[in-house]
Amino acid sequence: MDATHLDTFVDALIDDLTAAPPPEEGAERTLFDLLDHPRRVVDEQPVLAVLAVAVTARNLFDHVIAQAAAAAERLGIPARRHLRSGADLLISLGVAPGAARRAVRVGRAAHTLPALTRAQRLGGLGIEFADAVGRGVAHISDRVALSDEDRATVATLLMIQTTPADVSKKAREIAIDKASKQPHDEAAVPIAENSDLNEMTLVQNDDGRVSATLDLDVLTGEELFAALDPWCRPVPLPDGSPDPRSTGRRRADAFGQLVRGFLSNSQRPTSGGVLPHVTLLRPAGAGRAGVPDDGCVDTLGFTGPVSATTADLISCDSSLGSVIVDDVGAPLDVGRSERLFPPRIRKALAARDRGCAFPGCGRPVSWCDAHHIEPWGAGGVTCLDNGVLFCRCHHTLIHHSNWQVYLGPDRHPWFIPPRDPAGPEPPHMRSHARRTMTDLPAAA
Repeated sequence: MDATHLDTFVDALIDDLTAAPPPEEGAERTLFDLLDHPRRVVDEQPVLAVLAVAVTARNLFDHVIAQAAAAAERLGIPARRHLRSGADLLISLGVAPGAARRAVRVGRAAHTLPALTRAQRLGGLGIEFADAVGRGVAHISDRVALSDEDRATVATLLMIQTTPADVSKKAREIAIDKASKQPHDEAAVPIAENSDLNEMTLVQNDDGRVSATLDLDVLTGEELFAALDPWCRPVPLPDGSPDPRSTGRRRADAFGQLVRGFLSNSQRPTSGGVLPHVTLLRPAGAGRAGVPDDGCVDTLGFTGPVSATTADLISCDSSLGSVIVDDVGAPLDVGRSERLFPPRIRKALAARDRGCAFPGCGRPVSWCDAHHIEPWGAGGVTCLDNGVLFCRCHHTLIHHSNWQVYLGPDRHPWFIPPRDPAGPEPPHMRSHARRTMTDLPAAA
């Protein structure tokens, strides 16, 4: 069998799936008619049979794709087409990147796991399960030496699991068990301290959110704990009630602050010749901030489209002239020449707000973004009187809720809580740095 035979089968399947009017009484039904107009009870067994055969066929075709990609790499086909690997070859044929890389992994490992490959050739094993078994065996062999016999035994143990997640869990159990039975070698690096085993995955899901998994050596893990710890503390709400965030949420917020602190450090390494930072791609001709014309949306460099609200949040502390300076020459107003608050203005904001200005917060200055009270995209200028410091938690709250902030007569930020349009206006709240309710400029 070659590509011609496969083409014949595929063409026949396409023909049978082509939309057509219902067949006449007694005529042979097409697959399209069976799937598009199933009859109650009568078609139960035919539909189940088609489903079972289709799953087997999918498994077989996935196996063929994996093996063909591995064969293409052995023949050097990707290099001759100016591609780096078999995965790039599959991507060029329309396969999703994740599926392409999975197929190549399975194809490369096929000769080392004969029992697994035999099961795939019978169509009884999906490629996701096969990939999980291959990665499980690799996980174990990274931690303990496996003979060919051990590898076959481990593969068999993993193949009897029910799901890929069960395979991964079983592989970790086997690795721990085998490692504990190994004779102690003083020259060997303990598994917990072996940085060669470190791994991190970053995956963007269908909702656009990013999921991460970490597997770190004990020292790197300790450093991560130490870096996150100062930012994981609960912070009471302005009314004194406990921080409503869960431990996981506080840890995620802390990690975000850790990343932002790194990106704000001028000593960080370059990426593509420039210092890495969040890049917001805004289509030309944007009407108002965050709402471009012609239905276009703002997009982040790595993770894709974002809402107008998040685009405005990014724009608050990110770079177009008159410049106003104080009595010692420090610029306190750069008008609309720059979107980013320059160091001298941030220093003045720090002296006035002393940290996050949101009522009851007061997180330190190093944790804070500079927020434009009147949005820069709506004509706001970059100056001391149009700026206020917020930690990322409260910066997000201001952008995603009905809280309002304005500069009072005392030239300090004041806040208006969300209100019921039909009710009275709630009392205005002073910023964290103000200890009295007076608007006298000389008040403490």
